[in-house]
Amino acid sequence: MMTGWTLFLILIGVAFLTAQLFRIVDAIERPTRHCRRRTRSC
Repeated sequence: MMTGWTLFLILIGVAFLTAQLFRIVDAIERPTRHCRRRTRSC
């Protein structure tokens, strides 16, 4: 059986991996996008 800590650590890991994936996608898309005032990537 999974304890609360196991579920908690799995959620932390999934959130961390999702954040890293979004960072990689943003780093790939950033050179193709030019400076837009709406986005905060500039």
